[in-house]
Amino acid sequence: MQISLYVEENERLKMLRVPHVVAKDLVRDRLSESEIGRIHRLASPVRRPQAFKSGSILVNFSQKTARCYDAKLNLPADEPTWTLISSLS
Repeated sequence: MQISLYVEENERLKMLRVPHVVAKDLVRDRLSESEIGRIHRLASPVRRPQAFKSGSILVNFSQKTARCYDAKLNLPADEPTWTLISSLS
């Protein structure tokens, strides 16, 4: 299953479609520095949508937060080290 991973950097926003396991590993701090660098490199700048679509996750690397928009992932069961925020839309 692919999800839309939005990366929040200051006032900018980038997006990359990734497999759901990437999001699970991200919130558990199980990605290497090179994998995180690849996310930053490959993500494309986008405008902030008025409403995030279902299946999206908005992450902030500096604050280690992930806002899940009905991503149908049971991230709390995966013992995350990041702060998870659930949103319906």
